[in-house]
Amino acid sequence: MLEIDSLTKENVYDVMRELLYSVSYAWHTTESFVRAKHPELLNSEAYLKVNEDFGSYEANRLSKALGISGGKIDSLIQLLKHSHWAVFENIEVKKLAENSFRMRTIGCSSQKTAKKWGMEYYDCRLQGLRARHGFFKAANKNAKVERIFSPPESRREGIPDNVSCEWLVSIK
Repeated sequence: MLEIDSLTKENVYDVMRELLYSVSYAWHTTESFVRAKHPELLNSEAYLKVNEDFGSYEANRLSKALGISGGKIDSLIQLLKHSHWAVFENIEVKKLAENSFRMRTIGCSSQKTAKKWGMEYYDCRLQGLRARHGFFKAANKNAKVERIFSPPESRREGIPDNVSCEWLVSIK
């Protein structure tokens, strides 16, 4: 077990950040291996379920650690602001009404990496939806996630070029 008591706050922060980056790297490396060897698996129900379960697991752990329930839209926003999306990405969250908000990813790291690896884009439509669905549904069973757009779909009019994807989250 990591001996947190023997570390400074700065050391704990640095270690946790580096561990997060390592886990993210492992996830993407594994997905790249699957994409190269068995690309048909990436859109399979089993793989999509893994993404949904990941989102659910993360929301449950964050809810417990932060003492935040997902009862209201503001609670969902707070959980999102502590999620891996907030750690690894530049996300923009805008509350639209008492029961909804918009989530945008600005300059997505997965899209940048895909281009660096010679891909036109990283298709996260299904996986991204299922991860978000799992995350928000775990926090509030009445939560609904709608994909506004993600690559390779075209942006809707009025969405800035630096926005990589956009999602609408609401509570029924």
